[in-house]
Amino acid sequence: MVWTMLAMTMMLSTIMVGISLMDMTSVVLESQMQSGGQAPSIAKAGLFDALAWFRRQTAQPVAAFSPQLDLGVLPIINDTNDPTIGIVREIDMDQSSNIYARYEVISSTVTDVSSQRGFIGVGTIWNIESIGYIFLKLDPAQPYNVWPNRVLAHNILAVDIRRVSMVLPGEGAVCAGDPAQTTFGNNSKIIGGVKYASVYSASATAPMILGGAVVTGNPTAMTQTNPYNDEPEDVFGMTESELRSIADYYVTSVADLPVPIPDYKIVFYEGNATFNSSTPLKGTGVFYITGNMTIAAGSGTSYNGIIYCKGNYQQNGTSVINGSVIAKDNVNIQGSGDKAEINYDAGILNQVRTYTGQYRFAKGFFLKE
Repeated sequence: MVWTMLAMTMMLSTIMVGISLMDMTSVVLESQMQSGGQAPSIAKAGLFDALAWFRRQTAQPVAAFSPQLDLGVLPIINDTNDPTIGIVREIDMDQSSNIYARYEVISSTVTDVSSQRGFIGVGTIWNIESIGYIFLKLDPAQPYNVWPNRVLAHNILAVDIRRVSMVLPGEGAVCAGDPAQTTFGNNSKIIGGVKYASVYSASATAPMILGGAVVTGNPTAMTQTNPYNDEPEDVFGMTESELRSIADYYVTSVADLPVPIPDYKIVFYEGNATFNSSTPLKGTGVFYITGNMTIAAGSGTSYNGIIYCKGNYQQNGTSVINGSVIAKDNVNIQGSGDKAEINYDAGILNQVRTYTGQYRFAKGFFLKE
């Protein structure tokens, strides 16, 4: 009887230990499953941190990736927790269970690939890798991957970042791809300031200036440019499809655009667009349209930056564009009592180049591991 009771006690103990182990295993597995799903998000956070670092640098384009840490200066420099590695940050994910996250953008894996992509010079395109870790921190005195600390999951994401170049065909308010079909009509004001009202190819006929138009520039209102390069690759340093992929807004309807468009954004508009008093074009940045663009009379349009129109461009009053309009096809600028204005503004163009042209993700994130 005693032996029977002893055997039963041992069996019950074994069962209880097994249940306890199963519970512990379940908790660990659940933690690993959850952490594994979060590791790509942590790696992505590292990519965004790296992008922000590139944008913060005063010298553009950036020639070298070198995050710094110096808490003894004012303002402090706090790019990273460990500049010997690159950009490193750790995040407390769940203090109650000692679950932490960490990302590393290792300097040796951040590569200037400008020449490989066909660009002369440095810093136009960079390839960045970020490693995201989820780990168990049981001993804060030890590194994240040294026992008793333990990595539960990790992922590596990679992406290209690139600057957007903005090189006009010429320094003019209107860059006319088809000057023979370009008309500056009554109540239009095309102001070149210290540059030109209009520039166009050296082999082309000058735009038509009708009575009631104000077309001014210095030293002359209009000039021929040789070569006249107005393809997307010439102006933006990339193909149309590449520009579409990095645009802040991709739309096919005027109704889908905010009014005003937030400053220093790239808008890629697919198709034809008409802006009127209900949906005026307002904002600062780059507006690229693949079709015809019409700014209707009385729209109240006011836009600063670069408009690139592949189709016909028509602008009526009251409307003001400060910067430059690049039109590939027919151009017709005229007011009807109110002015239709295009002003070449080098200051605004420089601001757009600085802020709109800054580094941005060039394509989707690539999962390497």
